[in-house]
Amino acid sequence: MVTRMVCSSVLVSLFSFCSYTQTISPLHSRTTNTPDDLVYDSKAWSFNAGAPVRSTVLVKNDLLYFGTAKGDFFAVNKKNEQVKWRFNTGYAIHSSATASNGKIFFADNKQTVYALDENTGKLIWKFDMGTRLEYPWRFDYYYSSPVLHENKLIIGGDDGYLHLLNQNDGKEIWKFKAKGVIRSTASLFDGAIIVGDMEGRFYAVDVTTGKEKWNFKTLGDSLDSRDFGYDRKAILSSPVVAQNKILFGCRDGILYCINTSGKLIWKMDHHISWVISTVAVKDSFVVTGTSDGHFVQAVNINTGKEIWKTQTNTLFWSSPAIIGKKVYIGGFDGNEFCLDLTTGDVVSKFQTGGTILSSAIFNDNRLYVGSDDGYLYCLRGHEDNRYMPGKLKRYVFYEKGVNTYFNNSSDLKIRNYLSGYKPLDSDSLISLLSGRVDASMVIVFASDYFPKDIITGGTNSLLRKFLDAGGRVVLTGINPLVYRIDEKEKMPVGFNIPAADSVLGIKYAENDTRSFAGLFPSFATDKGKQFGLPDFWTSMLQIDTNKVDVVLGKNENGFATAFVKNYKNGGKFVQVYLDPNSPDRLDAILKLSEWKID
Repeated sequence: MVTRMVCSSVLVSLFSFCSYTQTISPLHSRTTNTPDDLVYDSKAWSFNAGAPVRSTVLVKNDLLYFGTAKGDFFAVNKKNEQVKWRFNTGYAIHSSATASNGKIFFADNKQTVYALDENTGKLIWKFDMGTRLEYPWRFDYYYSSPVLHENKLIIGGDDGYLHLLNQNDGKEIWKFKAKGVIRSTASLFDGAIIVGDMEGRFYAVDVTTGKEKWNFKTLGDSLDSRDFGYDRKAILSSPVVAQNKILFGCRDGILYCINTSGKLIWKMDHHISWVISTVAVKDSFVVTGTSDGHFVQAVNINTGKEIWKTQTNTLFWSSPAIIGKKVYIGGFDGNEFCLDLTTGDVVSKFQTGGTILSSAIFNDNRLYVGSDDGYLYCLRGHEDNRYMPGKLKRYVFYEKGVNTYFNNSSDLKIRNYLSGYKPLDSDSLISLLSGRVDASMVIVFASDYFPKDIITGGTNSLLRKFLDAGGRVVLTGINPLVYRIDEKEKMPVGFNIPAADSVLGIKYAENDTRSFAGLFPSFATDKGKQFGLPDFWTSMLQIDTNKVDVVLGKNENGFATAFVKNYKNGGKFVQVYLDPNSPDRLDAILKLSEWKID
């Protein structure tokens, strides 16, 4: 959810830098135009905040301002990751901050609004909103964030009021009573504050008088959540105003587009799946995420007709940001997705260790996003190096019951992660490789097993012919060719190390434990880090670096453990090691499968 918006045109300049134009306005735009079209999916650094970061970062000059679920509010230097100051409220902070005239404004979950000195973190004033209304349906992770306008501060509360405060002293000027709790962050347009409540009612309130100008009733306004067993009323998303249209989502499962008089223009039905994300708009594209539907969607702003829908395996509650020609949105699976704005294709992902409810912010050629793993991530960009975008045929091999490397069905986690890849088992893999193969094909081996029929014949085997035709193989565990495999039990029963050489031209060492050498820590090279490999891992099969073409990781003795071997027509065999018990950094598999490797 977009929970930080600066609502004074004077403040927009605070977010403008020479390398890009960041559009932050009273209309809640989430669009950035850049002189290039980089992909921001590589970790520059991460800051351990000690608790989930669900608020959206405020960037001002060289400082990042954000709160945590532990009640800490940080000012962190974006250049050296050092804490300038920290302020603790004692309550979770899921409201995002904004800034004006040397003050930082935010609220905590106790419903206290704070104004702090931006340089020292000292309290200037605080304001306590009224008694909280009962809200039993929960799943209410987001709280209303302050919006600024002409030395005033606007914020909604659990007391069911929209409050207008004086920025200088926190004194209340007026308050407007809604039908229910207000968790949405307001927008301003043409002298009106627009905001939704948790009862499915959307309002336009005169910014000067606090009087209602009009209201719009969503479908949720007429529903009783008890009839469904879950909330179908709440408006948590923040309204976006674009091209004289107001756009917002609701837990009734509908994305609404109304005019500035509160009349319906169109609606997109997500069929009960909650629309909590605040939309991002660029040109005719309106992009949002959805909950149980597990998709990100773009619709036409004029007609509401779907342009594309990208199906995934996860929920989306955070809000998308459009950076150049790419869309960034975080999922419950811990991945920050990068999608092509025009097609919706998944360009890349960055994997964190927890659910992403924070919305990404772009600043000074970096992307900042928080995670429930307790870290704030700074991501750097690189060129879009996909080698066959839109044309690549992607497959993932998974065979139940393989016992060569992965434990406790952790290879199933890899298969499920690759939701856009066509699944293969032994029979369909053999059939695929027996047909016409070419450089447009990539196969990720989630299960650490090569069926016997694809490796029989040495350099004339189906696997080798695939590589020589330009295909790409990504191996996520130990090379199974080094074992003699019991085909019934699909488990190692002895060494067969020379087979790796006869089939793949990969010569490890002798046909005994000298090829394995032991369990040694390995470390990603700079090249490996470019593809998202973890900083270190443990592996036991090693090879001289001069026997492979690209070294992605080396063990402490200088031998390659993650690497790329090249074949005819651009074919590549990519060897990486994922943790056999709990594989993570699966985003590296996507990049090694779909990006150019030089």
